[in-house]
Amino acid sequence: MGSKAFNSKKTNDKATKANKVKDNKFKKSTSNDPDVLVNLPAGMKYKVPGKRQRVIIGSIVIGLNVLLVISVLVYFYNPGFQEFVYNFGR
Repeated sequence: MGSKAFNSKKTNDKATKANKVKDNKFKKSTSNDPDVLVNLPAGMKYKVPGKRQRVIIGSIVIGLNVLLVISVLVYFYNPGFQEFVYNFGR
């Protein structure tokens, strides 16, 4: 009974070694740099955006959302703007 348990442990070790080899092959195809999200063909890499880039894109998104809300409010409360939008859409 003890030898049977020992043999099953050996086969499990072989299986884990095979999985580790597969994982290492996958890791070799990707970069070791943690900032790289995706490796594209021709050596191009898509990296995590920096703090400044995130702030700029976030500011643009929030600014455009505020502009949209303001334009919707003006559309509902200003008949001249509503007529302009209606004629512009024709």
